[in-house]
Amino acid sequence: MIPHPTLDQLATVPFMLITALIFAVFWSVTIELSRRKISISLTNATWWPAALSPTTAMMQNFGFPKEPNKTFPKGVTEPMVRDFYADLIIICLAHAICVSPMIPVVIFGWDQSSELVKVCFILGTLGDVGFDIYDAISTSLRTFSKNHPSPTPIEFWFILVCMHHTTALLLVLPLNMFYVHRSEYHQTAVSLLLAASLCYLAGAYKFTLNVFDKKKDFYLYKIIVLFQLAVILYTRVLLWFPSVLSLLSTEITTSCLLCFHLFLIVSDHCILHVFLSVITIFSLFNVILVVDALGAAVKWMPRKFPKSKDEKTATEVLVRRTSATAMAAPSLELIRMLQTKRKFKGAVHSVILANRLSSQSSEKED
Repeated sequence: MIPHPTLDQLATVPFMLITALIFAVFWSVTIELSRRKISISLTNATWWPAALSPTTAMMQNFGFPKEPNKTFPKGVTEPMVRDFYADLIIICLAHAICVSPMIPVVIFGWDQSSELVKVCFILGTLGDVGFDIYDAISTSLRTFSKNHPSPTPIEFWFILVCMHHTTALLLVLPLNMFYVHRSEYHQTAVSLLLAASLCYLAGAYKFTLNVFDKKKDFYLYKIIVLFQLAVILYTRVLLWFPSVLSLLSTEITTSCLLCFHLFLIVSDHCILHVFLSVITIFSLFNVILVVDALGAAVKWMPRKFPKSKDEKTATEVLVRRTSATAMAAPSLELIRMLQTKRKFKGAVHSVILANRLSSQSSEKED
């Protein structure tokens, strides 16, 4: 017999929280060590020069600066790009590790699975929560700490932490407590983790292709774009929305969920609003992914292999524009719009204050 926690233990909030935190420590050690090794190994890879430009473009699509600024005094350096690419590989591996023990439940079903298989499913979900805890803390420190050696822009933090990690951090524990037997939960959790691993891996490989000089690489790039679109459509639309609607139309509206971040049992009305808020954010996240993936496919499919200098330049521009996971560009536009609005309000308030001070000064002189 393989020693493992029991289902009764995993049904308690303290045990799940402790397990998730243990996983967070595990990820913090393994990822930090792995990133360094992968980053160094890239310097000797023959394909790395081809991947350098699209990876840099991906970072810029996520809000990293094109020119040096106060946060990035040297701009985006080559070691930063290597670390970012290493993170892509690590995300693939981390998601694959988390989803592997979860797959048997999808194959056999909850009722037909042994206790060990059920426990493995829950541990897989908690492994992903632990990864999100580590990554949310790490990204926040890199974003808001002054003079951090590996800074990240606020835009990247917003996309990764606020739009992505919040789903697992807010929903996995309650779902494990009250809906762990539901097939919708199994299928959605496994498919999203597996799809993320496959899409990130395909995207990382896509960056190594020479689409300017090799026809094989050019058409393989197109195939990967279609593959990513197909995976996103299946997981983010055909599976996600029916599963969410199924849960909403049955038990979720009549049960009392655990608002674990407050450590209190709250009313149906309150937790339903929490659930709906998180689901809405992640559904918006999914819609943005689909729209941008469709846009990339529409731009790439009719394009022919570049032969002239102008065609190669146009292809390079297209590679740079589509070198990001799909939610980057629309999300950044939203963030920049909010920042512009805030700056405009600040400027208006400054003008009003200056006028008031000027009026007061004039009255005193009179």
